[in-house]
Amino acid sequence: MISVAKVQTRNAWRYYVRGVAFGDGRRPVGQSLKGALEKAGLPPGVWLGRGLDALGLTAGQTVTERQMELVFGQLRHPDADRMERELLDDGADAETARLATALGQPVEEIERRKATPLLALDFTFRAQASLIVLWALGDDHTRRVIERAHERAIATVLR
Repeated sequence: MISVAKVQTRNAWRYYVRGVAFGDGRRPVGQSLKGALEKAGLPPGVWLGRGLDALGLTAGQTVTERQMELVFGQLRHPDADRMERELLDDGADAETARLATALGQPVEEIERRKATPLLALDFTFRAQASLIVLWALGDDHTRRVIERAHERAIATVLR
């Protein structure tokens, strides 16, 4: 099954970084995202999807906390900081450099119109309850088959 939800608040990225990245757990205060993931034995988030080429990203690249803030909090390119610095170094003014990193309409422009920006769509892949029970009670082979099927379903949707 797949559920879809709108991400509309500018601080929604914190939910992903603080909760989802830790299986709905909490990251210790003051610890970097990368360090906390390593300590918890969790893999880092990676970029996936067919729009990556347009952003100059590669599937499988690690997503940083700052990139999450830029994309889901500011509607800006995940490498906006670097791009903006380069534009400023080339003589662009600050406003032009900032606008050049916007994905679609700048979020501030949307909010000035008293509209709510749609920052992203959250697709969550969930197995049916009976499949979760089968995974939990099954042997290693059964778990691997279920996990591969789940991964193939995600890859199919992302294509």
